[in-house]
Amino acid sequence: MQTYIPETWTVPKDTIYASIDSIKNGLEYARECLSQHDISLGRTTYKNRTWAETIEGDIVQMEKTLKDLQSL
Repeated sequence: MQTYIPETWTVPKDTIYASIDSIKNGLEYARECLSQHDISLGRTTYKNRTWAETIEGDIVQMEKTLKDLQSL
């Protein structure tokens, strides 16, 4: 089994800023998709509930990543 070894990479500042903007746009889009999903389909079936929970998980991950990038 391999052991994870953290690395430090050098990334241009413009790439970080572009990533932050992209994640903000993705968050807005994901929240809108979740809202539309809940309005049009709800969470009454397993498939609809699972899809909504998947979107929510994506939102949580994007928020964490955004926070991490903004702290650089």
